[in-house]
Amino acid sequence: MTNPIIRGFCNLTRFSGRDRRSQFWPYAGVAVALTFVVMGAAMLWAMSSFWAEAMRVAETHPEVVTVESGPGYYSREVDVSGYGLMPDLTAFFAVMGVSIVMYVALLAAAVSRRLHDLGKSALWGLMPVPFLIFGVVFFPIMMTGMMEAAEPNPALFFLLFFNNLAYMVGLISLIVMLCLRGTVGPNRFGPDPLQN
Repeated sequence: MTNPIIRGFCNLTRFSGRDRRSQFWPYAGVAVALTFVVMGAAMLWAMSSFWAEAMRVAETHPEVVTVESGPGYYSREVDVSGYGLMPDLTAFFAVMGVSIVMYVALLAAAVSRRLHDLGKSALWGLMPVPFLIFGVVFFPIMMTGMMEAAEPNPALFFLLFFNNLAYMVGLISLIVMLCLRGTVGPNRFGPDPLQN
């Protein structure tokens, strides 16, 4: 199969074997873009009820609407802070969690095969995952606490901040590895994919 994108989608559950950079990156780019498109559409849906309620407040209380315009721009701001209107972030965070699961599921096997091409265990691909899970679990807790409490929890904020730094270091390290040239010829994970 010569099309790397179709090949990637057909091999979502094949964790064995090897993939060269030319087989991995086109598929990875499409998988990431697809995840962001789905996540963006789902986020719009998740927040639509809040926006509809904010527009209802703006229509019934025009004094909360501030309009600014000038050459090339138009802005309308609705201040609903005095109306007890808070977005229900449950759907937002559910969509975010499902999107991250989709992201990991689409890339897990391809990352494994790419790491195998480097002669490395697929376990290297798990480097950013614990930090991602920690962030997905504790970010909603922090946001809910900030919206409900007068005093935010600074310890949780800084813990998430350093967790995100560790996640970025792990993710960047993994991306650098995935960019490296693979083993020429066979290795312990199989024959050279370009010689098949």
